[in-house]
Amino acid sequence: MRCPGRIVVTCFASNIHRVQQVVDAAAAHDRKVSLIGRSMRKNVNIGRSLGHIEVPEGLMVPPRELDDWADERLVIISTGSQGEPLSALRRMAHRDHPQVELHEGDTVVFSATPIPGNERAVNETIDRLYHIGCDVITTRDAPIHASGHGYEEELKLMLNLVRPRYVMPAHGDHKRIHLHGQLAEAVGVRGDRIFKLENGLPLEIDERGARIGEAERSGMIFVDGVDIGDPTDVALRDRRMLSADGIFIVVATISEQDGSSVAEPEIIFRGVPFPNEAERLLGDIRDTVEASLARAAEEEIRETDLLQKILHDDLAEFVYDRLRRRPMVLPVVVEV
Repeated sequence: MRCPGRIVVTCFASNIHRVQQVVDAAAAHDRKVSLIGRSMRKNVNIGRSLGHIEVPEGLMVPPRELDDWADERLVIISTGSQGEPLSALRRMAHRDHPQVELHEGDTVVFSATPIPGNERAVNETIDRLYHIGCDVITTRDAPIHASGHGYEEELKLMLNLVRPRYVMPAHGDHKRIHLHGQLAEAVGVRGDRIFKLENGLPLEIDERGARIGEAERSGMIFVDGVDIGDPTDVALRDRRMLSADGIFIVVATISEQDGSSVAEPEIIFRGVPFPNEAERLLGDIRDTVEASLARAAEEEIRETDLLQKILHDDLAEFVYDRLRRRPMVLPVVVEV
């Protein structure tokens, strides 16, 4: 197969051997190579300085000069084989990349298989590429990629060659860790010397041997201003609500003697998408507040907390009925 336009190859930036293969193929077909993606440029530069990648003089072109070359003279090596949200290829697929704009006639080669859990993001990226008009080649279409992970018999061979005293299966979900541990046990490693760990569970190694240590804190850490640690569920729930549908603040002024409304309710809102008839809606909201206060006065409800709860429930129901949204509703009751 010969590609008439640009060829974009996406792979892991750490797969230096694959980058060398693409560079060699580009040189053999008289195509220039451009590296797109910060990690790709960084890894290739390190590989060249250490002598692990050999690039013919004059083969590389910077991204800013891509428009100076005919499409049939270009190969782009890019990050984003896993559909990462901010990766170079993902941005190209969404026409959001500042230096590369894909178009019909380009061919995108996925030289990587999706990591379990990334299939949806990868498929979405591929679909966007087809929508642009690109041709897409994956491992299902042609033998363009071989896994870098060892297969069962290869793992057994390594275990038999190394004959380890302890084995700690790593890299993968617990299913794969469990299966790897079974392989080690099948070739003679004692079950009590196979450590199936998880994030936050350390393995302590010293002159006495290896053992599981005390669990440590691991995972994502929430940073909020100067505070570091886990936020409360309520705080996160409130922030999600504010970001999605905004906030209503209603200030109602009532008489201390009989609980009746003594001033027009004040309404403050932020981030609430109003329809065109916003003024009429605000009037209806004020009417809803007045009706709620009047009903509470008839039932001789005087407690501020109860009044605020009644206002909240009535306003939330009214706003959802009119806007089909659930903004945060904060009623404030002032007695005079």
